This record gives sequence, structure tokens and C-alpha cells, in this order.
Amino acid sequence: MDQSVVGPKNRVIHGSQEGSKSGPRRNIRLLKANYIKEFSFLGQAEDPLDSKKCYIDLNGLQAREESALRQRQRLSRIGVGVTSEAQSIFDALSKTLPVRWDKTVIVVMNEVRVSSPYLPESVSGGTPAANDRVKKVLEFERKRLQVRGAGQ
Repeated sequence: MDQSVVGPKNRVIHGSQEGSKSGPRRNIRLLKANYIKEFSFLGQAEDPLDSKKCYIDLNGLQAREESALRQRQRLSRIGVGVTSEAQSIFDALSKTLPVRWDKTVIVVMNEVRVSSPYLPESVSGGTPAANDRVKKVLEFERKRLQVRGAGQ
């Protein structure tokens, strides 16, 4: 039987019960309530989180959620289908400016775009001041990468 309730921090707690050799087993999933577009109330049911019938390690669940969010954030900072040089440029820009990937384009401050081959001439969009700042950081980083490459 599947049941859902709204829990702490505006999360929907979805519980499902499965039978096993060792007795009933419950799977719990936490969903952010603002991701739910619609729902239907089917009636009142037994509380899927009745503490007398099951044990839920809320601290463990919270730690798993935080770990998953950190991993998601780390993965979003890795470009897909880009060269190691492009990733190095992204990483350098991220130290001083807010950046994100849009496929293979580096988006800086949500307005300036740096396309492959990630040269100052590849910078577009944004205000002239933001555009110039990104170009300067990009020029500096490319020089730094050349020096590091020559030293190896």
C-alpha cells in the first residue's frame, strides 16, 4: 500500500509497504512539495510513519539528502562534452564569478556567454562592463594555462 503525507520542511513523505520474509518493510521517499503539480485526496488512511510500527532514522535521512544535494551540485559544475581546457577555464572563472554550464557554453553571471574555443573573442552578451570583466579573467586564465603547460 502506498501513502503520502506532508512532513517537515514542506516535504511530502511517500511511504510504501512491501512484504518480506522478515516482516513488513517500508520504503520512504522525501519529495519537495513545490514539485507537485496536483494531487487527489483519496481518503484517510493509516499513518505510514506510525512510530509504533516502524523506525525512521531522520538524522540518517537528512544526512543522505544533504549528501545527494552536494553530489548534484558537484556534478553540475562538470561540463559534458567539453575539453579539459574548457573545464579548467570554467573552474578558474568560478573562483571569482558565478558560472554554470549551458551544454558546452559557459554562462557567467547569468548573462555573459563564453562559447568554444573559449577565447576572449568567444565572449558575448551581458553589459559591456560584465563582458569586459569576463574577457579579462579569461585572458588571464588562458595565459596561466599556457605557462603551466609550458612548465610540464
